[in-house]
Amino acid sequence: MATPFRLKRSSVTGKRPGLTDLEIGELALNFYDGHLFAERDTAGVGIGTTVALLTPWIEDFGGGTIRYTGVVTATTYHGDQIVGTPTVGSFRTGAMSSPGVTDKTKDQVEEINYILGKLVPSQPDTINGVDVNMDTGALAESTKRALCAGFTPTNNTPAATAPVAGTEYYRNSNNVVRTQYLTEYGPGDSGTLKAYINTVGVGTTALNRSFGLDAVKSDNGTYDKLQIANDKDASGSTRNTGISSLFYEVLDMRILDATSPNGFNSCFFTHGTAVTNGNTNSFWYEDPSTVGAPVISFGTVQTPDISTDVINFSSGVPHYTESTNNNFSYVVTVTNATGDMYYRSTGSSTNKLLWSENQTTGFTAGGTKLFNQFAGGAHPPTRNFGVGAGTTVLVTHTPRNIHATITSNHFNRWDCWTPYGNHQNQRVSDPVPVNIMGTSEDYTNNVDEDKIECTVGALSGGSATRVNAGAGSDVGAGTSTFTTFDATVTPAVYEAIVRGGDLRHDQTNYSTGYLPVGPDLSSGRSGTQYFQMKIVQTAISGFNISYTGSLAGCWVMMPNNVGWCNGLNNTNGWADMFTAAPNSGAPRNAFPGCSSGGVMDTNGGTFTCTFGTETSSNSTGNESDAVILVRFKLTSGNSISDISFSDT
Repeated sequence: MATPFRLKRSSVTGKRPGLTDLEIGELALNFYDGHLFAERDTAGVGIGTTVALLTPWIEDFGGGTIRYTGVVTATTYHGDQIVGTPTVGSFRTGAMSSPGVTDKTKDQVEEINYILGKLVPSQPDTINGVDVNMDTGALAESTKRALCAGFTPTNNTPAATAPVAGTEYYRNSNNVVRTQYLTEYGPGDSGTLKAYINTVGVGTTALNRSFGLDAVKSDNGTYDKLQIANDKDASGSTRNTGISSLFYEVLDMRILDATSPNGFNSCFFTHGTAVTNGNTNSFWYEDPSTVGAPVISFGTVQTPDISTDVINFSSGVPHYTESTNNNFSYVVTVTNATGDMYYRSTGSSTNKLLWSENQTTGFTAGGTKLFNQFAGGAHPPTRNFGVGAGTTVLVTHTPRNIHATITSNHFNRWDCWTPYGNHQNQRVSDPVPVNIMGTSEDYTNNVDEDKIECTVGALSGGSATRVNAGAGSDVGAGTSTFTTFDATVTPAVYEAIVRGGDLRHDQTNYSTGYLPVGPDLSSGRSGTQYFQMKIVQTAISGFNISYTGSLAGCWVMMPNNVGWCNGLNNTNGWADMFTAAPNSGAPRNAFPGCSSGGVMDTNGGTFTCTFGTETSSNSTGNESDAVILVRFKLTSGNSISDISFSDT
């Protein structure tokens, strides 16, 4: 049978039945207050048994509203709760418009949140999408190097990222890496910060609030390979300025001395859902190569082909011109050109294996050599290129447009850099001395027998020329000897030699030990040698003679001036620059000197020649007969590097 319910009643306001007034299954109704009570069943335990009010609210007269005194607890509330009237009776003026007594609380919460959003500062930058940079000071090389072709590098990064041959990456070789700090990122008071090498976590920590009343602790410290520093209130941030104190925190983070496996690697950080960017500066290659430093070596120098070389002559001595027919060449070998990586560089240095230093005095530079110019080379080069058996390239050098004899350091030095070392300042062994005579005139700093520097009177540039000396004596062969000098034939034994831009007393065998091969001048030339020059200019009564070097004597003559020659007939018309000129008149037998202001000496300088009362205009015939001859004397060991004539 069903359990019967018993109903008890009371008409006393506020009357509440006690435990002794009710049994299980009985109800009590206070019909004055409109409340219904029942005894709560505790399954016979008896502890906490109580009489419960089943209708804890009061309905206002007429219905429409109910009232409850106390605390209402609900897991979820649905409906439109009304704001109502505040205790003071009305809403005061504030940041938002005064709500009406019928406004809904959820709408007012939304308005309050909107206003607070304007007052709360923006949070500091997160690490999401931020570039991570390797600490290059801790790497084997601070400059990126390129991967070689011809092999598949071990790829330790996520599958979406793969190393590419010819692309530059940071290189490391000690299996330990670190990053630069990411500075002043946040929020530094919440979330979990993690560091990764490839997909392997190398450090993690939950961030704590470090400032304010609810501060826990500073997060500064090292967590495995994750290092945090400069944990501070965001009000001190230089990245995000203007943040009020105690709203947020910022901190610095880096990876410190994490293990780096051989092959291609990457690193990144996470902070909650924020992830750093996988940029090129966060990739590196841990290089397991064992290749040694590069080594430069040279083959034998190949000299110009005598059937096609291009020659200029000076004093009968052949000289190479700056023609490419006169190229010198040799093979350069580079061993250990690459390992897993190579020196790619950028700009004009892209793909260089061999660096040419500057051109030398005598020859052009061999030029930079790229990988693809070497035997078997390509861009990018293959792994272990030139390891074991070196790789080779042919280099050439062309004589420059100069007047010189190159006796040493003929060709430029070479340098080679790789990720595994370098070999610098290497030069092929010099061949024999090389005589060079360019096609351009060079009389200002050299001796050029075709054009000797002369600015006497109206003359300019290389207006003086060499003529035959005529005889092997101080006074020559007389007044009529100044015939044209032929530079292409072997000169007389008493003629001094101009070789490589220098005038010299010469007894050299050019048939061996010199290039190009020339005449043998070693026999019969031990005596005095002369160098005779001609100036043609009217109205000259004196001029300066300048030279650099050493000589043994100097004489001057006007061969077409009868009066001059008759007055110096004892010396065949030659006046002596090593003797002072007479105080009056012109030089003559009794006073054969023509030096003014101090006599000429053997050690070089500028000296003045004077004709006294004579001039070059007193020569017979027309203007072309206004000839002035200058005769230099050279003995063993004498040489002159520069000659010039000028007005006094």
